[in-house]
Amino acid sequence: MKFPPPYRSFALALALGLSLAGTAVAGTLPRLEADSMGGTHVVLPADVAGKPLVLLLAFTKESEGDVKLWSRKLLDDRVGDHAAVYVVVVADRTASFARKHVRKIVEGASVGTEDQKMNNVLITFNGAGWRELTPPGDKKTAGIVVCDPGGSIVYAKRELFSTANLAAVEQAAK
Repeated sequence: MKFPPPYRSFALALALGLSLAGTAVAGTLPRLEADSMGGTHVVLPADVAGKPLVLLLAFTKESEGDVKLWSRKLLDDRVGDHAAVYVVVVADRTASFARKHVRKIVEGASVGTEDQKMNNVLITFNGAGWRELTPPGDKKTAGIVVCDPGGSIVYAKRELFSTANLAAVEQAAK
């Protein structure tokens, strides 16, 4: 559509404003809820306000090994000392008869202290919001999301663990 010269700059400014507004909304972590292994209901980003946040997302059983590598390394590198680190198992596509076994599978795949397992491993059977945080990936790939202390998403990818990727996540979490 062509706009006459007096309206052209207005149309351009309006289009730019709308695109920036969409970016700002997409760049902020939405309100997400899940239950920890210990039974605590966690609401993000509210429950970690003022701290950087790292989410390791497991969307399939096949991504269990990758999530384990990510979480073990992030804990070893002490990222959890200054940032909230959560492992989130998004089990919304698990058959209803198998859902009672999800907890046992998650317990076997968890790393860290008993306190970290009970408080920082979340399980959700509602994928709404969680699945949109990262681009799609293959079954073996973990989703990694890093938010700054204000809740803005500064890093969101689906990628296999590597030392280069770990360095990028650690840098984003500072």
